[in-house]
Amino acid sequence: MMPTTELPSISLLKAVILISFMNTETKYNKHLEDEASKKNKELDSYRNTTTKRHIETPSVRQQEPPRLGSRQVLPPHGNNRKRYASVVAATAETKHKALVRSKINQTPEMIKYQLKSKVNPTEIKVGITSLKMLRDGRLMIEASSKQEIKALGNKIEETCGAELEVSIQKRRNPRMVLLGIPEDITMENIETTLAKQNPELDIKEGDIRAKFSYTTKRETKSLVIEVDSGTQKKLIQTRIKLGWTICRVDDYIVAKRCFRCSRFNHNFRDCRGEETCPLCTGSLKLRDCTATKSEYKCINCLTYNRHHQTTQIDTAHSSLDKSCPSLIAVIEKYKRNTDY
Repeated sequence: MMPTTELPSISLLKAVILISFMNTETKYNKHLEDEASKKNKELDSYRNTTTKRHIETPSVRQQEPPRLGSRQVLPPHGNNRKRYASVVAATAETKHKALVRSKINQTPEMIKYQLKSKVNPTEIKVGITSLKMLRDGRLMIEASSKQEIKALGNKIEETCGAELEVSIQKRRNPRMVLLGIPEDITMENIETTLAKQNPELDIKEGDIRAKFSYTTKRETKSLVIEVDSGTQKKLIQTRIKLGWTICRVDDYIVAKRCFRCSRFNHNFRDCRGEETCPLCTGSLKLRDCTATKSEYKCINCLTYNRHHQTTQIDTAHSSLDKSCPSLIAVIEKYKRNTDY
């Protein structure tokens, strides 16, 4: 039997251990509270920065004449209005995408497993920025450069070609506008004339594809061309010689808006929406609207706010306003999907 004189020392030892444990637990809890407070401050700071951030707006472009059923909208002038584009500006980097589908009816999870087991991005020096499963059963992979996504596509075809089909998403070719060209310059002779009078640009046959010409409000003629990214870099912000005239070249960026519903990216022939006034959002035609400027509302920005409660944007303007936040967002998306 243990002597009774040792009992107090054992009780004392238990008390010391208990106190030590409680002190440790208290310190750990305090550490967690400090960490939580720190993260909350960082989150608040990020939110404040996000809502205040703005992007640079594009320079003013020449306007294409309205086409049947839709309006071609120019990029806006600079302004201080809070924009949808400012919300997405932080993630507006160009993305290069590949879509992968199964030839043997595999699920997206099985496709993903097969890719990870057979393709090593490190070996081919490719950085994967995103890997998403789409509703239609395909897998979408994103990388930072055209070279990386092409190398990845080639590797997938090499190792998984029997089971998987990969397609690289192609972005649209840039369009450019030649401003103030002579009257004798046509869609048929523009490429030859430009190449002969501007040999320093090294324009080859097929580098330029004329799309259409138009006359501005100042009665000057302009011509829109389609080029590849290399030719765009040669021509951008330059002055070219055509006949006896020096002409400026700029990017041609427009947004298509429906005349019927005032929404973007379709014309009235394909419209499934209701008649919407571009000034007041009422169910009437523009010519019948009697709203004053203080009563203007934008249907596109109102729609955005209904679906994004935490990032509200200004709606007190017409959908024809060149400073419209939704218009700026459409222009930015157009630019991201163009192969500059």
